[in-house]
Amino acid sequence: MDESTGQNLYALTKSLLVATLTFWRGSAAPQGGTSESGGYRCFRGTDFPSPQEYKSFDELADINRDSFGQQSSDILEAIKSFTTSPTNDIDAYVLLYLLRISLILTSISEHFQSLILVMVAQESGGAGNVVGDGGLAHGLLQVQLQNPEETPVTCDPNSCTKDQILDMLQQGVYGHSDFASAEPPGIAFYLATNSPGASLRFYNTGSLTDSNDYSVTPNLKSTQSYVSDIANRLLGVAPEDFPTKQWLKEACAFQPAE
Repeated sequence: MDESTGQNLYALTKSLLVATLTFWRGSAAPQGGTSESGGYRCFRGTDFPSPQEYKSFDELADINRDSFGQQSSDILEAIKSFTTSPTNDIDAYVLLYLLRISLILTSISEHFQSLILVMVAQESGGAGNVVGDGGLAHGLLQVQLQNPEETPVTCDPNSCTKDQILDMLQQGVYGHSDFASAEPPGIAFYLATNSPGASLRFYNTGSLTDSNDYSVTPNLKSTQSYVSDIANRLLGVAPEDFPTKQWLKEACAFQPAE
């Protein structure tokens, strides 16, 4: 590990220790309405479910299994094993270690797998060949790689290999070979020092436009409902019960992405 990476790790560790006791906060009662079909709740501002409200990994696996298609078992097994022991990358192991410190001290370590599972459901529906954002986003977690030396991983959703699934998780969860300078870094990098809601806005948009409202985006190319959508998935709202974009606009004031 070079000196620059070591300095980044030191800075990350310091900020993590300062933020540990405050970042995984629960929320007040969510604002907004409830859809008639699936119980969707409008989460605005900094509202986000507390970890104790999340459905368990096994419950969420059952809810999303059918929508993940033929390889659902492979994907679910990979998420479970990967979030325990990532690929053979020293920086990923360091980040996992720091993240575990945070999760253990705040008693929510068992919920990390659930979060990754519903992110896969939100981003790709479990299909490894999804390409979005005009060809920029790829794979299970719709990773956008800005380093020309990095190759995005995609695969046929009916014949993804175990290595391909793990590589897609690596790119979306822990970032790349140098997580401290990855552009963009994985969701675990944000979770080390931010709340789940703020981390999800960082992941979806690349920035936190308004720290007091996670639905605010710099433009309409980003999904205003993204954090609220993940929150509802964590509470057990099934894919088939999600409301329409029109309902989200009328009930929650979320503008649809362009």
